[in-house]
Amino acid sequence: MENFKVYLNVTDENIKSPLKDMIDKNFKLSEKEDDCDLYLTDEHSKKSKSAINILISSVVKIPEFKGQADIDGFNHYVVYNENDFLVDRVHQAIQRQWILKKGAVNSTKELTGVRALINMEESEHSSGVKLPIFKTFDVKSSRERNKLAEEMEKFFEQLEPFIGQQNPTFAQYAVEIQEELLMNAIWDANPKHEKSSRTIPIELDDSEKVRLEWGFNGKDLAISVRDNFGRLNPKIMSKYVKFIFKTGTQESHQLGERDVSAGLGMYMILQRANILSVFISQGKVTDVGVVICISKKKRAKNQSPKALDIIHIDKE
Repeated sequence: MENFKVYLNVTDENIKSPLKDMIDKNFKLSEKEDDCDLYLTDEHSKKSKSAINILISSVVKIPEFKGQADIDGFNHYVVYNENDFLVDRVHQAIQRQWILKKGAVNSTKELTGVRALINMEESEHSSGVKLPIFKTFDVKSSRERNKLAEEMEKFFEQLEPFIGQQNPTFAQYAVEIQEELLMNAIWDANPKHEKSSRTIPIELDDSEKVRLEWGFNGKDLAISVRDNFGRLNPKIMSKYVKFIFKTGTQESHQLGERDVSAGLGMYMILQRANILSVFISQGKVTDVGVVICISKKKRAKNQSPKALDIIHIDKE
């Protein structure tokens, strides 16, 4: 990654320095905007014609984009509400784009799942237990959802040695998010079942199975749900991004009232999680992941830090 050239065009001085330090440490900071692999900016009107474009924006600044020029044309969008939280999210975003750029054989596997969401480096807890804790499930029936909800609740009990006794709200949020993502992956993503009633159990063929992953690194819990269809229309994602950028603050968003489709109930999920990440490879895979920051150090005084991360790849 040290040869992946990133040009930084950021006007917000509060985030410019920490982003620069992060890029210097992990990638290569380019001094010329016409000589870079990735163009990182917080100005929606600035893009590179030849490099990968990532747009970052604080939720506070979203109203400034209202009525401005179209924000289409970016390869990746990151919306955040805390400066410190931004650095981690942008690092993950650039790393994903580096994987895409190098064209690794297993790039889709590297780009999706919990490993693409949080740091999963191996470590050892003071109790002697090795981290991270990783679990994966192949879901082949809608009937499995209730069992997986129970498993998630038990999983939180297993995490108590690391995070202490937590408010049961965290486990409840994780179960609700998992249920939303599984229902959309089992029914909406699958052309054979998208019009079927969700009250009638369905069985999935091997080619239709849904991959569910959990990952815990000692601080953050990541949940990822992946289907094999890649049918989440990028136009819907673009519509949602425009809505995010062109309406007031995060708290004032009312998707139902404004008749804006969020695709997978993303707004509801983002209210419960800290990160919502959507990866789409058209016709191949859709991977929707969330991160819940369980560590008290990563919870804000007034509002949990949030980030919305959207990336899609055109079908080859």
